[in-house]
Amino acid sequence: MKRRLAPIFACIGLQLFFSPPSSLAAGLQCAPPGPYVNEIAHPLFLGAMIFFIYEILHAGLKKFRGFRFLLWAWALLALWNLDAFVGHWAAWTCAAPLVLGDGWSSRLLMKDFRDWTVLVTQLNNFLLLVPAFYLFYRGLKALAQMPRTKHQ
Repeated sequence: MKRRLAPIFACIGLQLFFSPPSSLAAGLQCAPPGPYVNEIAHPLFLGAMIFFIYEILHAGLKKFRGFRFLLWAWALLALWNLDAFVGHWAAWTCAAPLVLGDGWSSRLLMKDFRDWTVLVTQLNNFLLLVPAFYLFYRGLKALAQMPRTKHQ
C-alpha cells in the first residue's frame, strides 16, 4: 500500500507544479508561491488522512471509542481536502468575477458549472470542517479518559 502511494503523490505534485499557466513563466511576472504551496498541501494532507485511517484499520484499533471518533474526523478532513483542492482549482480557472456589486446590493453571477463548483466547495468548507474538528475533539477526549496501563 505504501509503495503504491508514493508514485501517485509524485504524479499529483508534478501535475500541480506544471499545470498552472503562470508557473511556466520565467520572468518577473510569475505569481507568488503561496497559492501553489496551498494547492500542493491539500493532496498531501489528504494522503496523510488516508494513511491514518489505513493504519488504524490495519492495527485493529477501531474497537476503541476514541479511535472511532478519530476515524470519522479524519474521513471528514480527507473529504474537505479533496473538496478544497477541487474548489481552488475551479476558482483559478474562473475568468469573470462571481459576485457583482458591493454590500447588500451584491448578487451572484452563476454562468456555468465551474462557477457553481466554486460556490459549493466554499460552502462545504464550513459543513465539513466544523463536524471534523468536533469529532477530533471527542476522539482525543475519549482517548484521554481511557485507563492507563503501566509499561516497564
